[in-house]
Amino acid sequence: MKEKKKNPLFVGILSIILGLLFPIVGMILGIIGLVLAISYQKESQLDYKIEKILNILGIVISVVNWIVAIALIFR
Repeated sequence: MKEKKKNPLFVGILSIILGLLFPIVGMILGIIGLVLAISYQKESQLDYKIEKILNILGIVISVVNWIVAIALIFR
């Protein structure tokens, strides 16, 4: 039985945490983690749904944080 690789999971968690602190870093990590999860899923036929959701959530949090920061600066 194949085991899932943990890289997309760790990158997804980091993208959420860093998306709150540094939006650009969180967004980049979210994109990297999403690409990793998709490529690993195609490669191994295992389900990487949780990893994809975490990375998408990290991207969304980063974008929202970025928009809020810009809105606060130019208010």
